[in-house]
Formats: sequence, C-alpha cells, structure tokens
Amino acid sequence: LGLATLAALLPGTAAAADPATAAPAWTMTTRLLATGSSDESDPAGYEVYSAFTIEAGVRRRLDSRFAIELALRTESREVDVFEGGDESVRLGSVELLPVSLLLQLRPLSDGSVQPYVGLGANLTVCWEKSGALDSGDLSPSLAPALQLGVDVRLSRGALLNVDVRWSPLRTDLESAPRPVARLKVDP
Repeated sequence: LGLATLAALLPGTAAAADPATAAPAWTMTTRLLATGSSDESDPAGYEVYSAFTIEAGVRRRLDSRFAIELALRTESREVDVFEGGDESVRLGSVELLPVSLLLQLRPLSDGSVQPYVGLGANLTVCWEKSGALDSGDLSPSLAPALQLGVDVRLSRGALLNVDVRWSPLRTDLESAPRPVARLKVDP
C-alpha cells in the first residue's frame, strides 16, 4: 500500500481520451470555510465558537475515478464556560491545525461538472492558546473524515469547488496533571 501511494503521488498525467480537455493530474485548491460550533462538553457548560478560515489543499488524480487529497488550515476558536445561570466566562482562544487526508471517488470524471465523495482521516492539533487556556493542554484528535463535493471546471486552469465535510473533533482540556473537560466539536 505504501509503494502504491508513493507511485500515485509521483508526477504524471491523468488518463483521458482528449488531453486538451482532461483534468490535470495535480490540482491546488484554496477554500474559504465556515466551521461549526459546539456546546457539548463533559462536564457540561463549555462552548467552542465557530470559525471562518482559509484552507489550502493539493489533490492528485490516481486514475479517471479516484483521487487523493491533502488539505490543511488553521482555525482560531474562542472557548467560554457557563458557571451557573446565563453568564459565561471567556477562557481564551485556541489555535488549531486540522490536517485531512481523503481518498475521493469521482464517478463522473468527464465534463465540466465533477461530483465526488471522499473518505479519510483528520488529525487536529492545538498549537497555541491564550487566556486561562494558556496554562492547560489540549490533546490532539484523530478521527474519520467524510467529504461530499463538486468541481465545476471554468477552464483548464480554474475551477469552482463546493465542498461539505464532517470530522468529529474530541479534545481533552487538561490542567497539569488533571483533566478539566472533554470538548466535542464537529466542524
């Protein structure tokens, strides 16, 4: 499997009947994302706010129906805790680095509209904290990732991409050495 993946990532050309209209073997993407927020935690009361971010990705066509995509972004999220009543206390912000690796099935590889579905894994690590969160630790999260999207080819060098993804993020907030809360975010 490792050699097959390495061979698939080496430069090459995508297989197609007409090279002038074929999608390129490599595609670079930049996406504007809105990620969801979550009010679930254990113990209850922690809230992680949603984020808007820019994502960069690279996709490699493996053949006419399959592709592999590596995407990464940074997210800044605010974390609050409700300590009784309706008043919340701002704990600070966290900077997250989600990295996704997805295998995509592209059933309609010809034409200007190319839908796809992807399945893979997401690794998210926290690389910076502020406020009260600065003295604590957030554990990394490794989880499955699902993707549903469509590329609309505008020209040989440009496409419009619409993409919906789901990957659960579960992280443990710890304050040396005891656990404080388990945060559940499903971006």
